[in-house]
Amino acid sequence: MFIKRNRTRFGGKGYQSILLVQGKRVPAKRGPGRPAAGAPPPKSVVVHETLANLSKLPPDLIDLIERHCQGQPLPPDHPSPRLRGSEASADIHLGPCYGVLAALDGLAREIGLVQAVGEQTRAQRLARFLIYARLAHQGSRLSAARWSEDHAVKEILQVGSFDEDDLYAALENLEQRQASIEAALAPKAAAPLARAIYLYDVTSVYFEGVENELADFGYNRDGKKGKKQLVAGLLTDGNGEPISIQLYRGNTGDPPTFLDAVQKLKVRFGVQEVALVGDRGMIKRLGKAALGEAKFCYVTALTDPQIRALLAKKRLQLELFEDQPAEVELNGKRYVLRCNPQTQARERARRADQWARVQAKLNARNLEVEHKPRTDPNSSLKQAQALLIKYHLRGWVKVELAGRKVVWTEDEAARQKEAELDGCYVIESDLPKEAASTQQVHDRYLDLTQVERDFRTLKTGLLELRPIFLRKEKRTRGHALVSLLALKLARELDRRLAPLGLTVEDGLERLKAVRLVRLGNSEVELWRLPTSYPRAQSEVLEALPHLKPPMLSLRKPNLRRLVNPRKGRS
Repeated sequence: MFIKRNRTRFGGKGYQSILLVQGKRVPAKRGPGRPAAGAPPPKSVVVHETLANLSKLPPDLIDLIERHCQGQPLPPDHPSPRLRGSEASADIHLGPCYGVLAALDGLAREIGLVQAVGEQTRAQRLARFLIYARLAHQGSRLSAARWSEDHAVKEILQVGSFDEDDLYAALENLEQRQASIEAALAPKAAAPLARAIYLYDVTSVYFEGVENELADFGYNRDGKKGKKQLVAGLLTDGNGEPISIQLYRGNTGDPPTFLDAVQKLKVRFGVQEVALVGDRGMIKRLGKAALGEAKFCYVTALTDPQIRALLAKKRLQLELFEDQPAEVELNGKRYVLRCNPQTQARERARRADQWARVQAKLNARNLEVEHKPRTDPNSSLKQAQALLIKYHLRGWVKVELAGRKVVWTEDEAARQKEAELDGCYVIESDLPKEAASTQQVHDRYLDLTQVERDFRTLKTGLLELRPIFLRKEKRTRGHALVSLLALKLARELDRRLAPLGLTVEDGLERLKAVRLVRLGNSEVELWRLPTSYPRAQSEVLEALPHLKPPMLSLRKPNLRRLVNPRKGRS
């Protein structure tokens, strides 16, 4: 950067402008037509971009800025401009936090997120702020507006004052552009003949309140009884990189959401050779028919009743369930069988522990009935039957009354029958053998654990998608898209910080200490970056894109929330 002074005369009168200019080297314009083979690479030229007009600033401040651009220190005998009293000794003043937003913005630019979301309009820049705030702060839109007061939003994103209503509008703008944003960030096809792998799973997200337009009662995977919810479907590539998120009403089952995922891959992303991996119970008859029409393949797992039905028909044998995957082909479908010894031991230990716990409760109840003659023994029997239902023990444990006591009998044969499939699972697929071996089909299904990890990050971990405090459908869908884009950013940040032994939370905490330093006097607040950092911040900054210098601006904190009372509140 440098200072450029322009002098012109108009109407016999002289004019002067003082500009802060940055030089950039960009590729030169190429001539028409296709370059010849072996032609030298195109030349580059230097262009000047005006960052700010300094004409109205005091001369001593302009001199200070020019010295800073040239890397020259202030002369020792040069007094700090316009300092009075105790301010004369205050050479350094810390400004807003710069490291968090600047580092996330640079990282988002490298992975193409800024280009996909856009930066031309104010709504697009506010949408980027929402993504960064979701990763670094979470909370509501109102809390995000408060959080911005201590961060260099204007210097990085070129956004002036805003409140939660502006952020709500940015959510609605994001929702309108979700298809184009997801298409821009979707992975490009690899080799022409390669079959792309996509993973799909669903979860439920509960609400605080009952007024959301998508909220409804349904099967709650969060265990939040009495709360409305919505259903979220997450589509990722074979490496677990999130591609798309879709929201449905809370009473929507899994199979209909799967049909939408198939349609999205076929129409929006235009993929041809696809193997879609889904959990058991999701890819059912309608899903398989939709995949067949789209000429896609699938990888899924059978439910326990389906496995037992095949065993009863002698299509599968228990001897095939071993530590290493084994394959059986039936009616043009491939079935991969495996028994995980660790899972088997864990399930059997859990069943034994549950039965011991139930026995302890039955004995305690019998003792209570014995010492309290007025206690009704029939209630003891009802409690015992409820315990068997709760812990799934009815298949091999029977309870009855013997006088005033509850006694039980165990069916050892039924117990062994129930335990024979502990740790066992069967994967079903129609992938051709030349496209994937037995081990590869098995590994592709286990890749679903990456989607489950992404759900944990979205829902309860770093990003806190739930609980949702929004009411309008478009804003809720925009909130889900913000969380998806923040998840992509978090995964990339984790890859950069993992070699340092740091988590995403560790890195963000260290970046909070990277603050701007005042350039000039307290009346005109101009900022610059520090010249050096402590080791804790330096190692994080070295792993991330270089922080761009702050945009020269007159700093005004975001205080609109203090002068604009919220609607409906005194």
